[in-house]
Amino acid sequence: MTKNSSREKLFDTWAQTYNQDLVNADSFPFIGYERVLAMMIALAGFKDDHVVLDLGIGTGNLAMRIPLPEKQIWGVDFSQVMLDKARIALDGAHLVQADLSGGGWIDDLDQRFDRILSAYTFHEFPDDEKVALIKHLAEKGLTPDGLMVIGDISFLNRKQYSRANAEFNDLWDEEEYYWCAEPVTGMLHKDGFHVKYDQVSVCAGVYQLQLGKGATG
Repeated sequence: MTKNSSREKLFDTWAQTYNQDLVNADSFPFIGYERVLAMMIALAGFKDDHVVLDLGIGTGNLAMRIPLPEKQIWGVDFSQVMLDKARIALDGAHLVQADLSGGGWIDDLDQRFDRILSAYTFHEFPDDEKVALIKHLAEKGLTPDGLMVIGDISFLNRKQYSRANAEFNDLWDEEEYYWCAEPVTGMLHKDGFHVKYDQVSVCAGVYQLQLGKGATG
């Protein structure tokens, strides 16, 4: 069984209790979860005609907060069970099952988006893959003045990362690639992105990204 297939099986199983597990979550890695989603919605700056992609939509927790008609919302996830849950909550949304790595699926959507959002998904990828996927999404999936907003398990710098690793060692998943803003924002700047980063909690932050113009940081 490949890593991707094993992770898909894990998320298929987790889908049964995912929403309950996040209610009043106050332990690592979901400290600040609700504040992260609220900040993402605030930073997205939605307009009435926007078309939005929620990457790693899961059961729809973030997408349900988007103040737009469901028909203007697209969601992608690699867990069909998660998507089945999302479809109940977002009956009018366009939901697609795809392996999020690589990004080739974005060409199949035949759609560009004013906003691409992603909550607690990119930590599945090493930093170089994060950056490559973000660049591909921006070039192939965003409108010219589009914006990406990503909320995830993240730390401001290596010092905070190491401190959290020690403090939450018993809950730390060594198969995941938690963000460290200090090096990753530098990588994104080199690829032409303007990046604004906000540390929301001891283990979570939000990235606002535009390719070539817009966000500052």
